[in-house]
Amino acid sequence: MIKQADKNNINNISTLIYDAIHSVANTLTGENEDKKILETLDYYIKIDVCRLSYNNIYTYIIDNQNVGILLAYSSNDVEKLDKPMLEHLRRKNIFLDSFEKECFEDEFYIDTVSVTPSFQGRGIAKELFSFAEQKAKELDFKKLSLLVDFENPKAKALYERLGFKDNEILKVSGSNFYHMIKKLDL
Repeated sequence: MIKQADKNNINNISTLIYDAIHSVANTLTGENEDKKILETLDYYIKIDVCRLSYNNIYTYIIDNQNVGILLAYSSNDVEKLDKPMLEHLRRKNIFLDSFEKECFEDEFYIDTVSVTPSFQGRGIAKELFSFAEQKAKELDFKKLSLLVDFENPKAKALYERLGFKDNEILKVSGSNFYHMIKKLDL
């Protein structure tokens, strides 16, 4: 079952995000230790208006456990959603005006899809992508977008099978990513 994340049940969500975004988590949190990264991700998840907020997360639940997540939001809201993270970094004496660009105007941006390793291979990620497409259509978006790391050809092949096409190349946290889009029929 897929449902909106619950601020009071964020178990495993930060781990799922970290598993998917790797070094980008260091940039977003200003931390290098796994424990501190996960603590900061938990902090961000509990904020009402934030890129990583529970309000932008949909969880796939099996036996009352968050075993998969979809983190997605309007690309038009990125500046507002990033503000709490940039303020948190400033308090740590890390001064950034913004994070590197991950999406473009008028996209429903899939920031993260992640599934607990023991639940992978069951079609959960495909269900989460299908849910993202449905959500985007409900919100009148004409396209979905996502990034995929150059170093992850397996994920890129999956996204291509799901109908995503290369749009351009972006650099985020020192790594190259394909920005991919999928046009939606409304």
